Amino acid sequence: MGGSAKIIDVTPRDGLQDLKWFVDTAVKVELVNRLVEARVQWIEVTSFVSPKMVPQMADAEVLLSQLPAGAAQWIALIPNRCGYDRAKLTQAGYLTYVISASPRHQQDNVGRPLEDSLREFESLARQPQKVLRGAISCAFGSLYPEETDTGEVAAEIARRYMLAGTCEIVLADTVGVATPEDVDRVVRGVQTAVGDMPLAVHFHDRSGLGKENVKASLNQGIRRFESALAGLGGCPFAPNAPGNLNSVKLATWLEGWGYDTGVDIPGLAGTEEWLKQVVSR
Repeated sequence: MGGSAKIIDVTPRDGLQDLKWFVDTAVKVELVNRLVEARVQWIEVTSFVSPKMVPQMADAEVLLSQLPAGAAQWIALIPNRCGYDRAKLTQAGYLTYVISASPRHQQDNVGRPLEDSLREFESLARQPQKVLRGAISCAFGSLYPEETDTGEVAAEIARRYMLAGTCEIVLADTVGVATPEDVDRVVRGVQTAVGDMPLAVHFHDRSGLGKENVKASLNQGIRRFESALAGLGGCPFAPNAPGNLNSVKLATWLEGWGYDTGVDIPGLAGTEEWLKQVVSR
């Protein structure tokens, strides 16, 4: 093992979105600045979603307007064209469009069938304003027993993303059911569908398999990982979704296995302790 690995910290978006109280914009700005000071270069800072559905993200435009230009790569999540139209007016350089491989979660999360979202993504990808990433929720499994083929669905979504022109595909274990065997199977299937298209993974650590799932991903050639400080986060539209993979643990594992993340791990740990105090208040 060795080489470099990229950590994409999603704390400001996924880590905070489930909190029941609104985190002041100034605190979010400080969080992002602290991540930058810890040399995190890829940060998902917000999402352009309906404030009625996810009140925590109501300040998306204001937050991005207060971040230092060029300090890191700012990523924002979008669920639809409305989100794109809002985000394209900001300094977010990358937009993550999300589609679920679980039909029930797709309906709960974005309120439309999978095919409608795919066609919309294909339309948005033809516009030059922003670089699009394609995320696939529930890629490794669903909470619903009748949905047994999400890996196959994920491969087809990935193929459509690739043909439309995405820069990167994110495979997300939204409900925290992935095992290393699932990671091997799903990643192989997606790689068969998209060839050498860059893949990232986004794990939730329900069963303490995060470390083994990261190893399985590395064995399949993946070097891009999404995570959040203190394992915060979840999905408002997935019942009992667990917290995210912990950024400090992830960076420590990767560095211990010989991968250069570029991250200041003590600095990241300090930011995590600061955030725990903020959240506890």
